[in-house]
Amino acid sequence: SIASLAPSVRSHFGSSVFYQIKRAFCISMNMETRREARSALRSGSLRRLLVTALALLVLRTGIGFLNLARTPGTGCGGLALGGSESAGAGSALPLRPQAGGAGSRPRVQASAGPADVFDGWSAAFTSWSGVQFLLAMAPAIIVEIIVLEPVQQLLTDVGIRAPPASRDYVAGSDSSIKVQRAFDFAAWEKQRKNPDRYWETLSNTLGNSSMLNRLQGPLLVLNVVAATVLFYNMNLVPQGLPALAFPPLPFTLSSFVLGLLVTFRTNSSSNRYVLARNNWGDILNVSRDLIQTGFLWCKDEEKARDFARWVPAFSLALMCHLRDPRAHDIREELRASAGPANSATGLGCGLTEEEITEIVERPVGMNAPHFVLHRMRLKLEAMGYGINDQRRVLMEYNITRLINDMGSCENIFATPIPLGYTKHTTRFLYTWLLLLPAALEGSLGFGVVFAQQLLAFGLLGVEDIGIQIEEPFAVLPLKRICTKISLEAQVVRANAASLGTWASVGRALPAHHDEHDVAV
Repeated sequence: SIASLAPSVRSHFGSSVFYQIKRAFCISMNMETRREARSALRSGSLRRLLVTALALLVLRTGIGFLNLARTPGTGCGGLALGGSESAGAGSALPLRPQAGGAGSRPRVQASAGPADVFDGWSAAFTSWSGVQFLLAMAPAIIVEIIVLEPVQQLLTDVGIRAPPASRDYVAGSDSSIKVQRAFDFAAWEKQRKNPDRYWETLSNTLGNSSMLNRLQGPLLVLNVVAATVLFYNMNLVPQGLPALAFPPLPFTLSSFVLGLLVTFRTNSSSNRYVLARNNWGDILNVSRDLIQTGFLWCKDEEKARDFARWVPAFSLALMCHLRDPRAHDIREELRASAGPANSATGLGCGLTEEEITEIVERPVGMNAPHFVLHRMRLKLEAMGYGINDQRRVLMEYNITRLINDMGSCENIFATPIPLGYTKHTTRFLYTWLLLLPAALEGSLGFGVVFAQQLLAFGLLGVEDIGIQIEEPFAVLPLKRICTKISLEAQVVRANAASLGTWASVGRALPAHHDEHDVAV
């Protein structure tokens, strides 16, 4: 039967699936080969093939074992029905329809052996037990259908799912983790709109929610466990096997501790997210202040303009320093520090190619934002003859604030929440969800599958949010902040004469005004 399915499997999953399987299961000490194997295991076609094979293997094994349990003389002890015709009609369900008319009683097989464990496909899928198992796997099947690329494209076409190109994704996440958007008035209006926000949020779960893609694997395993517990208790326990059931009291008592663990884990990640955002807010404010004070306090307009070209380069260099190297090309980002390309000419131009090369080819051991700050101090020193000591100290202090913000960001990036706490929370949560069906099946019956999936989606979703924002620089809209700094710096450089510089303000003031009055 496997051989007969091979052509359809090949046509459905693609001709490259067999190469992916070979690459995924190769054993080698080479790290690059292992990385390719993990990438193959994460591929969509291979994942669907493995999921299908696992579900069918569990189904066929369960059906075959049920055959053995119902057959006398197979050495299964209390599992045998004994061939008694007086057995209750509800004690067992037939694996396949038997001849003898619609009203005839199904006959128990006269003999069976271990080969029944691998019974045919038709017997499995035409049996009531097989239908039960497939219905119990409905949540996983629905999720697998939703995440299929043709279905996702259909949701995009009908407007339920936003086009993937409209969002930025974290590098290396396979488009499963989105970078947060910077809100504007329209976004805030949509955010607080009632009651539409409820329906839009629920409908976006099928298309725009990247969380469903991230939780697909854990939800599938939990679904298989719940379906297995349900299948076992409904079909094998009546044959004499002990019931697979746990008292619900331990789950009730432990749920409070579990809630505290998950909540504290998410709150700790949220605090790191807020601290990172505050650091970048300070970088934005200090950059604005340095650009303005440089033009207003320096008597040499060209030196002030040169200094203002380096200020936005710091934020872009820091963004590249804190993010995966695959996410950004530092040379291209430094070119973008000039501001919008259509106006980055003349007085509004940014760093030259020679200056960009200096940053890229900086001394070994000095990161890019640190090198830019070093250059900024040199530029400040060069323009210092026209700035008194009090103003110089203030500008030096602002550069020191940028160094502090850089160090704070590096500390957040290099120091995660204690790994023991994170791992223990994940283990406790997932083990609790794995064992939950055995406690709920007695009271919920078939509904245990859907109850477990709903609880798992909620609890695993909260824990997943904490994981995604624990390293905030990948998901914060840093590019938007850097673009704002670059644009404002370009506007000041290109329009210094109309905005007012030290020279223009100094000429306009009466002769008895001193430098301190100009600053005021």
